[in-house]
Amino acid sequence: MIQILLSTFISFVIIIVSSDSSIGISLDENDNYNKMNNFLLSTTNTSSSNDTMIKETESPNDYDFSKGQIESLDRIVYFSSSMGIVGALFIIVSFFLFKAARSFATKMIFFLSLSDLFAAIFYLPYYRDSDLMCNLQGMGLVFFLSSSYLWTMCISISLFMVFFTTIFELNHWFKYFHFICWGIPLFTAIISLIFHAYGKTGSWCFISDPTSIFRLLYYLPLIVVFFINLVVFIAIRWKISQHSNSLVSKVNIIVSFYLIAFSLSQLPTIINSIQNFSNPDDPQFSLFAFQLLLQPLQGFLNCVVYGINEGFIGHYVEFFEKYIFRCRCRKSRELKEIESDKTSLLVDYENSDDEEGFDGMDRLIIDDYNRV
Repeated sequence: MIQILLSTFISFVIIIVSSDSSIGISLDENDNYNKMNNFLLSTTNTSSSNDTMIKETESPNDYDFSKGQIESLDRIVYFSSSMGIVGALFIIVSFFLFKAARSFATKMIFFLSLSDLFAAIFYLPYYRDSDLMCNLQGMGLVFFLSSSYLWTMCISISLFMVFFTTIFELNHWFKYFHFICWGIPLFTAIISLIFHAYGKTGSWCFISDPTSIFRLLYYLPLIVVFFINLVVFIAIRWKISQHSNSLVSKVNIIVSFYLIAFSLSQLPTIINSIQNFSNPDDPQFSLFAFQLLLQPLQGFLNCVVYGINEGFIGHYVEFFEKYIFRCRCRKSRELKEIESDKTSLLVDYENSDDEEGFDGMDRLIIDDYNRV
């Protein structure tokens, strides 16, 4: 009997111990599960908080236009850049082809056209697929667009010197022009790269933050150049308004076209930059479209204003008659006679209808001196 009771007690103890062990194991598993669940929850919370931080630190200037709008901007820039490339190449090829057309003025227009050419190429939408290509496009646009408007400033300064001073020999100024027109853009492009300022703006890559100091490094000189050109234009218009004859009227029209071409290509960009600076979270598609339509077109506009005015058309007519058609017709001789009397940037006021003329201005404007 005692043996039976003892064996029953031992069996009961074993069952209790076994039950306690299983409960302990279950509790341990539950603890482990709870710990793992808490870990996953904390990880998820941390990840979500990190995502929130990333979203908060993302640049608000990544202008996310719709796919259709981006495609529209791409079509616009393909058209305007193609026209700009053609216009710039016309002046560049003409400069190399016709030695007789090389002068102090055409040298400046040649370097202006080089800047216009590469600016139009870098505007093409091939560079936004990677950070490397995006930085390349941003640097290219900052450098060549800045160089382009600085060359227009140098042309305005040269015009001012010719109209309002007795200084006609300006070739020694070229070293200063090169320093300004290549040095300042190079500094702006490199400093923007060092501080990682490039990113997507609209459908292309440029200095991404419209409120940053790097945007100001680009746009403030552009605004200054715009007003310098405007002041020079007004001053020249006032100067030539004192002389009323047909020759002066032609110069008046030519100088007017210079400002119109520069304003058409740069004014939409200035307006868009002001809007982006004042309200960076609300980019306007129409302003981006006008900027892409007109700024890459600058090479073509300069070709119309400078290229035709510099007499390149007459040189091409003579070239085709001489080397393509192998003839010297009367039309070619008439064009040559007309070209000898043409007015480019400078006018011979001593032989004009105005007896007084300009004080000390007895030579033709920039294009007819310092021949190479």
